[in-house]
Amino acid sequence: MLPHNTEPLQTVTQLANLQAEMHTGMTIRCLLWVLCLLLVHTGNAQTEKELFRRGIARLQAKDYPGAEVDFTMVAKLNPGNDAAFFNRGVARQYMSDHRGAIQDFTSALEIQSANPDAFLNRAISRIALEDYLGAISDLNIAIKARSKDDRFFYFRAKAKSGLQDFRGAIEDLNLALRVNSKNLTYVIERAEAYIQLKDYPSAIRDMDRLVKENPNDYSAYNARARVKLAGNNLEGACLDWSKAGELGDVNAYSMIRKYCN
Repeated sequence: MLPHNTEPLQTVTQLANLQAEMHTGMTIRCLLWVLCLLLVHTGNAQTEKELFRRGIARLQAKDYPGAEVDFTMVAKLNPGNDAAFFNRGVARQYMSDHRGAIQDFTSALEIQSANPDAFLNRAISRIALEDYLGAISDLNIAIKARSKDDRFFYFRAKAKSGLQDFRGAIEDLNLALRVNSKNLTYVIERAEAYIQLKDYPSAIRDMDRLVKENPNDYSAYNARARVKLAGNNLEGACLDWSKAGELGDVNAYSMIRKYCN
């Protein structure tokens, strides 16, 4: 049909010209529509990347509520972005929202199941909620995937200690130290496990190493003094408190007055 308010077309040439114009107009409209779709998609992609980068920057700056907001927006733009859920889980961990963190790490694992770090972080939140068996289950999977990561053994030891399996905790801390022998946190945790088993000589050996590697840190002497006191080595404890006081710990003299005179 002809458009309203136009004169009848007189020639085949006029008809062909009109058809060409109509076809050109439709083509332009289609191209504009495709271009709009591409622009929207590109805009979302750019926004997703920008939000993700800002979320990481906020995590690094310890702005955990801001990071949580950014990663939530990324997850809405792209529900398949497992890193958004993972990093939001990290932000929630720092805010002590461990239930929310567990949900996020679970979502990340549903998208990308081969992520040992997501199992580790979920285990950490489970330990915080005293779900020690759940934590051990997660860490077993992580260890199978990456057996040379000392953190996995350390946190499994924490979970076992929570279940009062101190011998199992010591075994895991031994494994962690085989991978990373310089981490004194593992040495301290092992000493704590030995204390729970009343194996004071072994605990003191670990404390000896702590003192040897931190000879100017009065907290190391205080820690060893506590173990010696528990093991009925009062003379050794008093000497350690004396050294701690010498290094500047005024509270050490309170312990000397209480136990050593």
